Amino acid sequence: MRIMNKTLEQLPALNLETLKNMVSDWGFPLFRAKQIMDWRNKGVLNPDDMRNLPQDLRTALNRNLCCQPLKLIQRQCSEDGTRKYLFSLVSGKTVETVLIPEPERGTVCISSQVGCVLDCPFCHTGTQKFEANLTAGEIIAQVLAVKEDLRNNPLSSDLHDQVTHIVYMGMGEPMANEEGLHESLGMLMAEDGLHISRRRITVSTSGLTPQIDRLGEVHPVNLAISLHSALDEERDTLVPINRKYPLQTLRTCLNLYPLAHQRHITLEYLMLDGVNDRQEDLNALAKFVNPERERVNLIRFNPYPGSPYEGSPTEHMNKFAQKLISKGIRATVRRSRGQDIMAACGQLKSSATA
Repeated sequence: MRIMNKTLEQLPALNLETLKNMVSDWGFPLFRAKQIMDWRNKGVLNPDDMRNLPQDLRTALNRNLCCQPLKLIQRQCSEDGTRKYLFSLVSGKTVETVLIPEPERGTVCISSQVGCVLDCPFCHTGTQKFEANLTAGEIIAQVLAVKEDLRNNPLSSDLHDQVTHIVYMGMGEPMANEEGLHESLGMLMAEDGLHISRRRITVSTSGLTPQIDRLGEVHPVNLAISLHSALDEERDTLVPINRKYPLQTLRTCLNLYPLAHQRHITLEYLMLDGVNDRQEDLNALAKFVNPERERVNLIRFNPYPGSPYEGSPTEHMNKFAQKLISKGIRATVRRSRGQDIMAACGQLKSSATA
């Protein structure tokens, strides 16, 4: 009797050494493992599409591994080239992933959880209850699925058609899924894996400081902090984890996070009209920022049905940024992408529960 897929090891999570051991145990020559890995790294996970493998090896892969832990349910394309994917897991739960293409780079925004353990009131994902942590294989499979889609459905000529950058900014709080986060980071950077430089990987967190410390020790990739306020009382509401790890604790943690040469921590600041865009908010933010190590990314609020907030006007956001710059702080206003397909920052939520 065949074991159910959910108990099988997932092909996207395997390294070359493990594949070699498996292939050998199945009675095939070791070079076949490298062929399987080459297909996998291109985004081909269906053994039946691995054309240079013998049929009996394809059968062994299908029988002994969960080769495709994700199933594409829906793909939406924005007018600006952004693509949003809805995937179904083996469990039947769903998760979303976003491709953000630009002329010189292709960024995949991956999810780490189904739903989210946090309850930030401005975030659409936060309105979906936490359901599960994603495995490392399910996290990596999102990247591989996008690679396969780009190969089968290329972008227009003025947009980059390869995956070059990864951001853990999709559904969920990555630091609350440390096992999946660290395992998947290792696979992304492995020479026999996707071999993506740590300088091209960013992990976004609401500020779980012990986990940030451990990330810096093991996988010091780029770091982005969902700050949204530099006033504790205000941030307690916008980012409830602040009640456990307040701003002073976060400040100490960020001062110690290891940075690559000429790299900065990004402080993400979603601007909400009349909430965190006042002069006192600006003053507190300017006081919190360490200009030598950090930059501020001002984010437009992307509305979703039932949201209690409104975004700050564009003119006000630009003035806010200029005032920060006048204080010697690097500040930019992020251009919103994929808003017409609910793929912009803070809009992701499994369609099954929307």
